[in-house]
Amino acid sequence: MADDTFDLVIAGSGAAGLAAAVIAQAKGLRVLIAEKTGLIGGTTSYSGGVVWVPNSRQIVAGGGQDSLDQAQLYLDSTIGSAHEREARLQYLRRGPEAFGFLEDATGPLFYVRPSNSPDYYPDAPGASQQGRAMTPLTFDGRLLGARFRDVRAPLPEFTLFGRQMLELMDVHHLLNARRSFGSAVHAGKLLFRDLRDRLVYRSYGRGTRLTGGNALVGRLYRSVLDRGIEVWRNAPLVDLTRADGRVTGATIERDGARRTVAARHGVILATGGFAWSEGLRGQRLAEAAPGYSATSTESSGDGIAIAVAHGATLDRDNSEGAFWAPVSIARRRDGSSARFPHLMADRAKPGLIAVNKHGKRFFNEAENYHEFVRAMLGRHRNEDQQPVHLICDAGFLRKYAFGAVPPLAAERRRAVRSGYLIEAPTIAALAARIGVGPDVLGETVERFNRDAATGADPAFGKGSTAYNRYLGDPKQRPNPCLGPIERGPFYAIRVYAGDIGTTHGLSTDVDSRVLDGRGDAIAGLYACGSDRNSIMGGAYPGGGITIGPAITFAYLAALHAAGDGTGLASGRAA
Repeated sequence: MADDTFDLVIAGSGAAGLAAAVIAQAKGLRVLIAEKTGLIGGTTSYSGGVVWVPNSRQIVAGGGQDSLDQAQLYLDSTIGSAHEREARLQYLRRGPEAFGFLEDATGPLFYVRPSNSPDYYPDAPGASQQGRAMTPLTFDGRLLGARFRDVRAPLPEFTLFGRQMLELMDVHHLLNARRSFGSAVHAGKLLFRDLRDRLVYRSYGRGTRLTGGNALVGRLYRSVLDRGIEVWRNAPLVDLTRADGRVTGATIERDGARRTVAARHGVILATGGFAWSEGLRGQRLAEAAPGYSATSTESSGDGIAIAVAHGATLDRDNSEGAFWAPVSIARRRDGSSARFPHLMADRAKPGLIAVNKHGKRFFNEAENYHEFVRAMLGRHRNEDQQPVHLICDAGFLRKYAFGAVPPLAAERRRAVRSGYLIEAPTIAALAARIGVGPDVLGETVERFNRDAATGADPAFGKGSTAYNRYLGDPKQRPNPCLGPIERGPFYAIRVYAGDIGTTHGLSTDVDSRVLDGRGDAIAGLYACGSDRNSIMGGAYPGGGITIGPAITFAYLAALHAAGDGTGLASGRAA
């Protein structure tokens, strides 16, 4: 017999779980969120929170020129597989509706940056040069009051002084504070905000200005609390209960005891995928060593494993099993390890190259992180390129962030002492430090410098696309991504084949209902976020193609659970 009765139980409190809860409650359902840790937000809290939503009302209001046909053409041309195509079409059709409904329920969540990022493959048919991504609005964490400390903190490497969160433009102003009065004023405001938080809101333990994924989580959590949705923290999902083939509830561990919870309309799994499950990684991601995922370490495949035990199918047809990102391992002041994803801040900047185990360049350093790791793994040249090192000179470190090292002399010295940053007086000495031939590395750098002087990279095309140039330094001419490596000392950081989440997940229909081995829907069981198989089939066509579908299919799951589904589901169970 159930201890508690709800209409819908949601396992997980990332963007997918929180959005599903708000939407289901807005549809009249009594909802429980069961979060296995003591913190709200999952991997979303670590992320930039960007969503890729063609034809969103923000993009339309801003005069963006796009169409469903163009977005579909772009996905077809970059994914190149029919796998999950039906779900992709559903996403394109229903995504704007899903985000519109959610924002009507919560208030504004996203905006479109004035200089938005182009699609990741800007030369592909159907690509948008203006971009289809939206960014979370900054959120004042003080609005959460005593519940502020419930929200999982961001990675400290992406904050100012390990406390204050930053937007993309904040970083620009901080780096230019000595050269621009406007940037100096902006930087001063950030410093004042940090000082005020330290003095007045010290009990919060960190800065109260939330950006990116942390802002999205904070705003959604505020809506959850305002709506009186019940949230159990430190309450992992243990099992599902079923009757007559239907999922009717869940077993949840809470306060040291297992409690059976009835779910009259079903259970939604949003537990974050399996990036930290050794067993599932061994089966599906054997080519990449475990331990280099930038996701929450609690993303251990709990929801997926429980569903599979009840007959669900774990998809195995994606072209890649993870959303790849090069990751370096830094040592924090407290002795903990930081898994730093090299997404956009360093690789595209002028004066940086990546070299392989032979000491040679092997790929365009400014390409998107997913494609860069695919190159590391040998997808392009049929040879694993690892170990891979990023290389720059002293001038680069004074101007730009290099991995987890900001452009500050004290931080550079600390990174060298810790071994994270490999330093050498000459390129030949650096070659010895990273284990490659000095003549080969010397020739690699010399050739790169010759090409950089011309503003063209005939070998790999760094800076040749709109996406590359968007991430470069606009002050660098003629190519914002190319500059020489010539002023010692010289530096290197080793990067590993890491990830920002898994793509393989539970097979579902277009209403997010989990499917069994025969392709039938398991009544009352839904999956979204990284527990649902990626609709991109293992590709990564643009920033925000994880959280965008996560929220859209959370919306579709909540609607179906409330009896308002599409009626177009491919699964055969009602």
